[in-house]
Amino acid sequence: MVDATVVNDLFSNPWVWVGLLVALIGAVFALGQWKGRVDSDRASFKELMKEVRDDIKEILRRLPSHTLAGDSPLQLTPCGKSISERLGAIELARHLAPHLQAQVEGREPYEIQEKCFDYVRHEYKPPAEVESLIRTCAYDHGIDRGQVLDVLAVELRDKLLAMRP
Repeated sequence: MVDATVVNDLFSNPWVWVGLLVALIGAVFALGQWKGRVDSDRASFKELMKEVRDDIKEILRRLPSHTLAGDSPLQLTPCGKSISERLGAIELARHLAPHLQAQVEGREPYEIQEKCFDYVRHEYKPPAEVESLIRTCAYDHGIDRGQVLDVLAVELRDKLLAMRP
């Protein structure tokens, strides 16, 4: 057992307090450095995850589509043709083509194709009944909405190419 007078003598010595204060400051400093490293690692990890997410999106984008054949130029698969008929994609393309005709005038076929895919994915706002049909086609064929829109993009591309002089 420790004698109480030894403990009192120990803590009455100012050098003990200075030593404890130095140790406390060192511990706080070490904790700050550790937190800085952890925060840096977390930022690096977030950046890595963003890169991985982008890579996965690119890989998924390059997977074969259920609606498009990889031929050149892109063609509809039998599933894509079925969706086109159910969606009325040729009629939709006939309606949308005049709005895009000026934007693709003088462009190469590949550029027209890119514009069509970009348009149906990012700019086209289908009416509620068409949107419902797009979602129904996606559900019925076990694909995502984007692959249904790809069908419309191909039909729109074909219509715009047919309208060229």
